Parts: sequence; C-alpha cells; structure tokens
Amino acid sequence: MKSLIKSLLLVVLISQLAHAQCDYTQDRYAFSSIKRIFFGVLPDYRGIMDSLFLDVYLPEGTTEGERPLIIWAYGGGFFQGKREDFAPVCENMARKGMVSATIDYRLGFEGPGFGLNPPFAYDAAEVLRAGYRGATDMKGAIRFLKARHKEYGIDLNRVWIGGASAGAIVALNAAFLNNASEKPKETGEIAPVNNRARPDLGPVEGTLNLNGYDDHVQGVFNIFGALLDTSAISPADRIAVFSYHQTGDPIVPCKVDRPYYPVPLISQNYPLAYGSCAISDRLQHIGLPDEYWESWIYAGQDHALHDEKAVLDYFLTQAQPLLCPKIITTEQGLADLVKIYPNPGSPTLHVSCPGFTATAELAHASGMVVGRTQGSDVLHFDTSLLPGGMYFLRIRSGNQSLITSWVKI
Repeated sequence: MKSLIKSLLLVVLISQLAHAQCDYTQDRYAFSSIKRIFFGVLPDYRGIMDSLFLDVYLPEGTTEGERPLIIWAYGGGFFQGKREDFAPVCENMARKGMVSATIDYRLGFEGPGFGLNPPFAYDAAEVLRAGYRGATDMKGAIRFLKARHKEYGIDLNRVWIGGASAGAIVALNAAFLNNASEKPKETGEIAPVNNRARPDLGPVEGTLNLNGYDDHVQGVFNIFGALLDTSAISPADRIAVFSYHQTGDPIVPCKVDRPYYPVPLISQNYPLAYGSCAISDRLQHIGLPDEYWESWIYAGQDHALHDEKAVLDYFLTQAQPLLCPKIITTEQGLADLVKIYPNPGSPTLHVSCPGFTATAELAHASGMVVGRTQGSDVLHFDTSLLPGGMYFLRIRSGNQSLITSWVKI
C-alpha cells in the first residue's frame, strides 16, 4: 500500500511540475534579443560572397534550463524579404517560453534577360538552386545554434524550423533533404546562364558550421510552403509537420503545380511544387502517427494567413505534446510500442497496444484520475465530458509502465 501511495504521489507531482513548466500556448514571459549574430559566409548566385546573420530571442524568467528552439525563415520568392520580417513571430514565441531565431539565407536567381527579372526565372534550375542554397543555409544555422545550446538554454531534442512561402520551402527541404541521393541534379555543376557560371552547390548537408552537431529537427511549421517531391518524406524521418495553406493559393499551389500557375508567362520556367495538400496526402499515405502531423487547409484564394494569431496558436497547440518532453519511467520498453491518438484531440482517446494487454489511467494535470480502462490491442477513453486542457496517461503492462501527456481540445 505504501509503495502504491508513493507511486500515485509521484504521478501527481510529476504531472503538476510538467503542467507548470511545459505550456507553450500562453504569453507568460518578458524577452530579450541578440541581433545580427554572424553565422557564415557563402557565394550567392552571382558568385559574390554573402554574409549571413541571425537574430535570437530569449524568454526571461522561465524556470526551464533547456527550452525548445524554433528557427524561422522569411518569405519573398527567393529574391526579396529580410530576416526582420519574422521578428514579431520570434517575440511571440519567446513570450511563450521558447528560444526563437530568424535567419538570413542567400537570395537571388537569374532572370531570362530582356529586362525581365525575378519572379521571372531563366529556367527551373535557377529556382531549384535558390531553394537549395536556402535549405543548406538553414542547416548551417541549425548546427550553429545547436553548438551554442548551453549559452542560449536550448534543448537539442526540441529543435523546430519553420517559415512562410519561400521560407517554408527552405524549412521543409532543410528537414527532409537529408540523403545524397535526394540532391537535385540541377544543383550540381550545370551550363552557365547569361554568361554566369553555375557551379556545384555542394552536399545536401551544406558546408556551413560543420561542427560535430547534426541538423536534424523535431518538426516543421509550414506556412504555405512546398517540396520538390514528397517522396523525400520517409516514415523513418519521424519529423512532425504542421501546415497551413489556402486551397486557391495562386503563388505556391496547395496541391501539385508550378508556382505562379495562374500566370503562365512566369510559371513556365518554374519546377513543379508539391504544396501542403500534397504533403498531407504523403504523410497520411506513409502512416505517420496522428500526433506528428496536422494541416489547416483553409478555403481561400490568397497567398496569406487569414488570421495570423489563430494560425500560430494552432501550430503551438498541435505541437504541444511533442514540445513537452514525455515523462517515462526507467523501463522504457513500452515507449516504443504504445501510441496514443489523436493528440491533441477529442472526443475519444485511443491507446494502441498491439499484441499485448495493458491497463491505462487518465489523470487531469491536477492529479485527479478521470478514467481507467484495460484490455488488449486498442484501449479507449470517452473524453467528451472532460474540459479542455492537459492530461497525463499512465500505462502499465506486466512490470513496465510509462507516463505521457495528452491534450484535449
């Protein structure tokens, strides 16, 4: 009996501590910023050396020693925009307790001449090469900040990247372009254009800040971005993707088309882009667990956010179970076998325990137990009458157990 009481008290204590320290949906902190931090220099599309900088935003007063990091890339069609465009978003994230950064990446590509400059492109290779430069620059920024994780209080297991439009293309390709075989042939040495050389752009990991840290991320916040090919997303990646896109976006298609597709004079020299609708289809096809992806496909015709606050809140709510570290006992065998879904979700919570019997106990963040069940293969909780918020689920099978979080919406 004493050991049972001690275990229950530990569950309550862990739940209360986790709830107190791990909520990234509310503004709770002041913030400070460090601007214009140099993280590398590389040649742009003209061969001119381009110095790259980033700005870091830090929450003040948080009790967490290690916080999630979110790195943002601005939009602008690969020929315009600036890192300061994401300063308000970084401030928003820092107020919620996360470290946030906004970065430079190399801009520009050759137009076709005859007075036609970007967004007009000489050929599809020019646009591909611009996106590739941006993605490898993002990878260099990830490694740069990971190497300074102690200085900035960053949890290396909770690094996210994101962006809007071209910046989201940069982020998605930085996350999923991770094998040499996936390097587009157009990013190798190819024929010059307008008397300008087009040299090999280097390996998929880039050449900036090869400091012993990897460029792997936990997830991506994709605001109307795209991939060159959704087959780059592998089930083994286990990278979360939360997306927003309008169905009739005329700049970056939600499905599969060329950017600027309503204007053939521009789009004819662009590669096919696989937007958020196509990415969602891929994530569903490969069976990525529900907690790792969600897409808000908004019925609209704009290349814009219909409500910036609502979209950012949506991203953070969806990511909350992943941003909050799972609390697991020292016996971690169940962690690889048990899945809970949907998370966040409502009105029914499912616990997958394929091929074995388990008992599950659902507790409110206050420690109050609100449901118990047992069985095999799949367990179910009716949560329709429970208030929204964070809950903790304790699952036992034999002599193994784990505690993990669940959010009701």
